[in-house]
Amino acid sequence: MKKFFTLILLFCFSIAFTNVTAQNSRPVVGEWKYKVAQAPYGYDTGVISLKEVEKKLTGEIIFDSGYKVKLQSVDFKNDTLRVGVYVDSEYVNILSRVKGKKLEGTVDSSMGKMDLTAEKLEKK
Repeated sequence: MKKFFTLILLFCFSIAFTNVTAQNSRPVVGEWKYKVAQAPYGYDTGVISLKEVEKKLTGEIIFDSGYKVKLQSVDFKNDTLRVGVYVDSEYVNILSRVKGKKLEGTVDSSMGKMDLTAEKLEKK
């Protein structure tokens, strides 16, 4: 009986952990209209599109010019979003904090660190 109770308890914890993990990415899934004032023209504004596929975050950046780049790495933990992406053969790191429907952070490239702000776009 003790083994049975232990197995049931372990099963319940694993289900609870899976639900918490799955819910953690929901605040960032969607489209974010971003702005990086110090970035070169054409790269300074656009949309970061994030989606969850097979319990992993993925997505792309769509610059206002229409140019799209696939995100190489996406990680979201404790309200912190980390993204890595190749833009014109250069690997760029994005680090931001989610504050409700806003993102605030930095973009780190060969040009140095630049401030990033973004607002989540509402689904129509």
